[in-house]
Amino acid sequence: MSASSPPLPVTTDPGVLVERARRLAALVLAPAANATDQADAVPREHLRALADAGLLGIATPARHGGHGAPARVAREVLEILAGACGVTAFVQMQHATAACPLIARGDNEALKERALPRLAAGERFCTVGFSHVRRPGPPMVRVEPDGDHVRLHGTVPWLTGHGIADDAVIAGALPDGRLMYVLTSLQAGGAIEVSPPLRLSAMNASATVSLTLRDLRVGLDQVIATVTREQQAARDVAGLLSPSALSLGVAGAAAALLAELAERRGSAHLAGAARAFDDEREAARADVNEWAERPEAEGYGEHAVRVRAWCIDLGVRAAHAAVAATGGSANLLDHAAQRLFREAMLYSLTAQTRDLQAATVQRLLDRGGGAMDRARS
Repeated sequence: MSASSPPLPVTTDPGVLVERARRLAALVLAPAANATDQADAVPREHLRALADAGLLGIATPARHGGHGAPARVAREVLEILAGACGVTAFVQMQHATAACPLIARGDNEALKERALPRLAAGERFCTVGFSHVRRPGPPMVRVEPDGDHVRLHGTVPWLTGHGIADDAVIAGALPDGRLMYVLTSLQAGGAIEVSPPLRLSAMNASATVSLTLRDLRVGLDQVIATVTREQQAARDVAGLLSPSALSLGVAGAAAALLAELAERRGSAHLAGAARAFDDEREAARADVNEWAERPEAEGYGEHAVRVRAWCIDLGVRAAHAAVAATGGSANLLDHAAQRLFREAMLYSLTAQTRDLQAATVQRLLDRGGGAMDRARS
């Protein structure tokens, strides 16, 4: 498989999609990962290869031109991609497992019929800009009804994939406090002012910008859904475990790097560390899979936050171990170890809620306390 391979046939077999992801990761993404990390944007050839493999429509229902893969399979594919090239996986996630499923779960059937087949095929690329709705205080984006249109005003602080994405799912607050999600073209003239690319310590190639919306008019035919704050909070909790795949992917890549170092140096200690991280990754993935399919279960929110914090912690620890084991060369920008460490940091912040933030900090604090006790004994 190469970045210029012809499109592969649509399949409903999850195993086929996973195998395609593995081949794409090994043959296209991983060999270019360090160069991609330092590029201005994810290469379009990567996106084309993802589209040709069907991985941009992986979670889109089959009736709308996608593969309709189960959420567990979409997470497995995301983990594979993240282990090969974090920034490509991150950009793919915005389109394939954020924007497209959100449109598919929305209320606008005509919009689904019109937009999803092209998005699933990769004919158009979509990103998202709605993390700001989780922030407390006055809404950053306001939506005003205007006949058969709505008008959006305000600032979208984070939008990934500028220059790549054709469309974006944007959310804002209505006068009554409800949240409205719309699909809009990013080619809206003076109504959308784009900032220069934000300088990021990790995944600069994600081409992340902020948008200033000035009287952006969107037709009601582009409205995806309107939800209450309570419904939004429930959605956030239900989707909390999906990004865990990113942390598990980086942990796997770090463990593989440790295993390579162990073989090169004949180090039983590093080989044991690699196995330990892989074992922990398997255990964490099992917990993710168990709870992700039970969002209605009693105690789900508490368990989901705990498991996600574990995955975040695991990704950072494994990547840090890879840096430490590599030595001074890990500080070079073209070395995979430091890239993995920076990617793990970014995953600590992805789709973050206040509860997740608190749980992550507490886990790190508790782990430090245990280490201190052991050091004193």
